[in-house]
Amino acid sequence: MSFNLVILLSTLFFSLLIALIILVNIKKNPYMNLFILLIFVSNFIRIYFTLSYELGWQHLYRDVPKPYNLLFAWNMVFLVQYIRSMLGLKKQFLKSFLIPFLIPLFLFLINLIFQSEDTYKVLARGLNFPIIAIFMLYYLFYISRLVYKFFWIKPLKYLKFENVKFVRLWIIELLVFSSLATFALIGMFLYELITQKDFVYVTFPYVKSVIHFIMLIQLFIHPEILYGPQRVPLPVLDVDQPHAIKPVFNWLSSPKEIKNKLDLELTEKFNSRINEITRKLESKTAIQLIIRFPAINSSTLAEKLNIPRTYLHYFFKYHSDSSFVSYRSKIRVFHAINKMQEDYLSKNTMDALAKECGFSSYNPFYAAFKMEMGAGPNEILAQLKNVSKTS
Repeated sequence: MSFNLVILLSTLFFSLLIALIILVNIKKNPYMNLFILLIFVSNFIRIYFTLSYELGWQHLYRDVPKPYNLLFAWNMVFLVQYIRSMLGLKKQFLKSFLIPFLIPLFLFLINLIFQSEDTYKVLARGLNFPIIAIFMLYYLFYISRLVYKFFWIKPLKYLKFENVKFVRLWIIELLVFSSLATFALIGMFLYELITQKDFVYVTFPYVKSVIHFIMLIQLFIHPEILYGPQRVPLPVLDVDQPHAIKPVFNWLSSPKEIKNKLDLELTEKFNSRINEITRKLESKTAIQLIIRFPAINSSTLAEKLNIPRTYLHYFFKYHSDSSFVSYRSKIRVFHAINKMQEDYLSKNTMDALAKECGFSSYNPFYAAFKMEMGAGPNEILAQLKNVSKTS
């Protein structure tokens, strides 16, 4: 038995095994698992053709026939939705899935219809390259930007996953593999456009199989990734005390490195008032002001708390790991959770709750929840209801 055949059979075995695990546990995260299942299904096409060639069942195709190769562009559409779901981002089903889904299908049908007619080969190849190149590169850029913004612009402490490092590694691997597949597919169509000859695979299918096999082994060892990131659990709630949840602020007792001369001059004066400033920022007065005035900023809050504006700016710059905006969002999110505990939503909508807590609308309310709690307001509400049932 050849090495190539061993790899292909192993890949097929683990693909079927993991597909079975996904199907058995699909209720744990149906939206996310739907898209990873679709990725597996599209890859079964490649495994079937390559395996059938290796077993001697057919001698025409070493890999997937050209028209069917176009359907691998679907993987980029599936992957975007899968990664968005992994990161807990808002669903955009119609806009980001159904419409782009039709583009590879359109190309597939055109190529299938004109496959045997030499007159139309030039037309088909000329059509394939620009559409596939733009389509694949756009999605590659979109995914790269999404991953960069989520994992590098935000500090790790703001990513509310217990297994954040593994989640990041897994998503980066998917991105790298997608990049290789994108440039391979574009290269194939570019070669055919320039030479007007069919591109013949030799070892490439087996390289893909090895990469696929390694990723499948990872999924088999860490099946929890199939159910999505493990959220950091909410603090233990006391349902008999509606206001038990309070925001915890991580102020720095020692300042960050100060290089600005004006800030250095301010340090001595500021240090004498640091405890006073901390106490005022955590006071009921500060919390009420932030909830009551949606447009409140650091200057306005400083004025109302009788703190010099320069002192407050200095405080958030050197004695806090978060910005004033994050501090403000944290207070509003925890106030919203307390309102949920008070059964506010039994008579009001989420939009009303957002405005009640100082947010201008639902969108910034939702974004603040995702940043602070690692889950949307509806997920937090469901967790609160579960706590109430078990108490």
